[in-house]
Amino acid sequence: MKTVGSTSLRALVCGVALFGGMTAAHAVVGARVIVQQWKPTAPDVQTTTATEDPSAVSDAVQAAWNEARPRICNALYLAMGKGGAAAGQTLHDIVCVLDEHATLEVARSGPAALSAQLAISGYVETSSTTPTIVDGAVDPRFSVALTARLLLAISVQPSRDQTLRIDKAQFKLSNATLDSHNLSGDLLKFVGEDLSPYFGGPNYKRLAEGAIDSIGVDLTALFNRALAPVNAKLRGPSDMVRLGVWGRPDAITVAFGPREFVPPLGGTMFGVMRWDSSKMPAGTCEKLRIDATVQTGPAPLRDPGGYYEPGDAPRRGVGSFQRLPSTAGADCRYRLSGIAVGWPNSLNAATLDGNKSAGNSIHSTRYTLVGDGWDGRTVIAQPSIERNYVIRGEIEASAVVDPAATLKHGAVNPADPRIQVADRLATEATTRPQGATIGQGKAAPTGKATPAFGAAKPRATNADAVTLNPQPLPPDPDPTSPARSQSAFRPAGR
Repeated sequence: MKTVGSTSLRALVCGVALFGGMTAAHAVVGARVIVQQWKPTAPDVQTTTATEDPSAVSDAVQAAWNEARPRICNALYLAMGKGGAAAGQTLHDIVCVLDEHATLEVARSGPAALSAQLAISGYVETSSTTPTIVDGAVDPRFSVALTARLLLAISVQPSRDQTLRIDKAQFKLSNATLDSHNLSGDLLKFVGEDLSPYFGGPNYKRLAEGAIDSIGVDLTALFNRALAPVNAKLRGPSDMVRLGVWGRPDAITVAFGPREFVPPLGGTMFGVMRWDSSKMPAGTCEKLRIDATVQTGPAPLRDPGGYYEPGDAPRRGVGSFQRLPSTAGADCRYRLSGIAVGWPNSLNAATLDGNKSAGNSIHSTRYTLVGDGWDGRTVIAQPSIERNYVIRGEIEASAVVDPAATLKHGAVNPADPRIQVADRLATEATTRPQGATIGQGKAAPTGKATPAFGAAKPRATNADAVTLNPQPLPPDPDPTSPARSQSAFRPAGR
């Protein structure tokens, strides 16, 4: 193979291809600052503005990489040049070439952490001592193409002056491919059977990663110094607080918003609550109270695109509710003091009543406060305001028949649709000494039809006993006899 100086033509072609591909894939990562605009007097309006340096992060990392490249090559040179380092062979005349541009990728890795990685490519060219079967005057020359990554663990700091800090720099070798530059068959065999497995296997991977990680502290400090101008851009307005940090392929974004506002308390809302006395009892007003809250800041952004959920906005309860005596029977006065002055106060009416049960029924009363000529939900006091309400009530009730309870007490529910009409009548009949009694009506003539279920039922007399019970009854004993109660139910013939 033709060589140029100490570097083979194949190595040059390989290096040019790697460098060309990496330069074309060079990623640009910017620094973006988003600022929320929000006012407590208009809480539903929330906008953002953004300022951005489209290449601030990648420019800083590139400057650090320019300093890191020679340090990494020197670490590889020292580790590979040790005697017997390559499968028992000693390497010499080592040349290390790494790409001038490393591809940068940034992503979120945790609640307060980002990750960045630099995709590195290049090659190492070197000569090796030979086994005794090969003439020592002709040492094999070869190159090792490298692909690797430099991983940067970035944490988000509470300090506004240093938003981003690199905590660790770690080298990871992805692949090492050996290419021989000698024509001798014996040398090719030695390279293929001895050196190639070493460089393509775990031993060289451990050697290279260990060598570069040994200078990891220096690399971490180097990249942190390079991030200083980026942190300066991400500092944000001094009168605002940082709301979030995101790492994306195109930019590291930091969002800021106003500090939480303190509501100007001192406002008052007062008025009358009326209800229909024909439908609701006196004292209905005592079932209700009015609570107020105000929004004290914007809803935090969910992503750098400006998306937010209004329900996440911070809120604070304000006001003290008081019922006042009223002379009218169907209204009462109230006062809500200590609400925010000039801010929209959100109102919520809460009932103090709940579900009640009586026997087999459960009922509940639900009260609703409706604004009398206004929406009933929001009020702005300047510093006081009068607002009236109309109280509406709805009663919800349900009857409950518990089959288990019925069986437990040994009783049959007459309203059970599974019971036939005749069976229902039978369950209402009871035996008494004078005969059978059906309901509590007048005497029923013998042979007449049975009254419909639910109607008044006649009483049966002894004269009708044969009709009701075909077995003859024994004669009545003397009323004064102690055996009367037993003989009344003694079967005939005993």
